[in-house]
Amino acid sequence: MSINASSFSAGYTGSVVVANTSAKVGQFRGFVVNSDCVVSACLDQASASLMTTLGLTSVTIRQGGFVCVPDGTYISSITLSSGTIILYNV
Repeated sequence: MSINASSFSAGYTGSVVVANTSAKVGQFRGFVVNSDCVVSACLDQASASLMTTLGLTSVTIRQGGFVCVPDGTYISSITLSSGTIILYNV
């Protein structure tokens, strides 16, 4: 595990809680589900959808779930239909 990976997994890069249905924009490496959630939109840095790639389409992600993107990619925008998540910065 690289120092970058350890820093990320320990939360040293910072985080933000999303508890609404407004799009959250930024540069995020992944998220932990704080309460069961449904993601309605998730875009990468090129504004391409990550919904299929990450298996987020039409599913409820249960509390405690962890979703991260591959190295070289980041979430630039995410919108929830329900639930809450903690997003981790790049």
